[in-house]
Amino acid sequence: MAKKEFSRFVTPDAEARAAEAAKTIRLRALRLAKEAEEKDAADREAAAKLAKPAARRRVRPPHPPVPPVPT
Repeated sequence: MAKKEFSRFVTPDAEARAAEAAKTIRLRALRLAKEAEEKDAADREAAAKLAKPAARRRVRPPHPPVPPVPT
């Protein structure tokens, strides 16, 4: 019969925890920078859309009045 082997959880040492924390900090900073860049791009796009004048509809000039028929 095979002997059961259980893997033991080894607590990480201080260097491993510090490296993981540094990695997490870098990734968070990159994510926040990307989100800020995307928000700025969306804001610029919305501002450009608002600044663009709406297409005006052409209005036909009113017809000149029909002169009354002399009776």
